[in-house]
Amino acid sequence: MAQKKIDWKKYILLTGVLFLFPLALLLFFGKAGSHHFNTLPYYGPKTVDTTVVGDTIYHRLPDFSLTNQEGEIVTLDSLKGKVWLAAFYGTNSPYIRKITSRLLWPNFRYRHESDIYLVCFTLDAEHDTPEVLKEYVDQMEQYNDYDGKWQFLTGDQEVINEIVTDGFLIPDPTHTAKFKLVDTEGHIRGVYDGNLEEQIKDAIEDIALLKKEIDIEAYEERKRADSGN
Repeated sequence: MAQKKIDWKKYILLTGVLFLFPLALLLFFGKAGSHHFNTLPYYGPKTVDTTVVGDTIYHRLPDFSLTNQEGEIVTLDSLKGKVWLAAFYGTNSPYIRKITSRLLWPNFRYRHESDIYLVCFTLDAEHDTPEVLKEYVDQMEQYNDYDGKWQFLTGDQEVINEIVTDGFLIPDPTHTAKFKLVDTEGHIRGVYDGNLEEQIKDAIEDIALLKKEIDIEAYEERKRADSGN
């Protein structure tokens, strides 16, 4: 019986297709992944810049000037370039233990990152003097590789309440368990219920997304600098 002749050209072609197809997919998604990734929404009212077609202006926190636990002035501009999780409470809150335990999760996860902050706004400025806040924050900072990653702000309570309501869009600043994630430009990019552990885990993951935005921007800046040489 005659042996069937193998068509080696078809065999080689089929092998090549089977090998190259997954390789092409890997390269495509690898390239796409390096430039496009899931990002976070912007919270708050949006407007459109009529001078630029399709340019959306997102809600941004108003500037503020408050005093931290070291007696230093902190403003929105001084936090530029940082990703930070904002919380709102007083250190004499009956829920202080739970609030602190929730905030320690992201603090510990990003203790090595110099551009990830926790920024707390007191809801009882009369009690929370810089001295009181320093005693509280010093217990948290022992976990961090960098000083100042945990900022606790105090000042005029009416001013703080206005920042919370108008800036962070929290209707009642006296009763809130919300945490807000803020990007490097002062936009709100995440809202979380501090009572729910699962949402704190979401916040930790979302911080990583904004951290990636920082890294990509730094990479693009280096490319622009190199191309200019």
